[in-house]
Amino acid sequence: MSDPKAQITAQAYGLVTSAVTPASVPATVDAVPTIVKALTPLIDQLVNSTNSEPFYQSRVFWGSTVAAVGVGLNYFHVDFPAAIQGQVTDAIMALIPIAGSLYALYGRFKAKKPIGS
Repeated sequence: MSDPKAQITAQAYGLVTSAVTPASVPATVDAVPTIVKALTPLIDQLVNSTNSEPFYQSRVFWGSTVAAVGVGLNYFHVDFPAAIQGQVTDAIMALIPIAGSLYALYGRFKAKKPIGS
């Protein structure tokens, strides 16, 4: 898979070069690297918005997979024995707040943008 940032940067070079080439534009081709460098924050934002990660690294994919497995188990009537159901429910209820807190912290540290921007 090719690097999205490299592709966007190459396209920016081509577009900026074609924009400054006409004699009516008060810029020279020598200015293209400086102009493209100024566009770097925009290029980074575009790369982040393309969500170019592989599917197996996506949190949405894994969340959806877990939900689908739960639906599948219910559809095929896979049940825990009655003696274990209470213990499993208690364990799940105890783990939900812990898992939620840890996932929130993970998401905050993994985020590419600061809060409020």
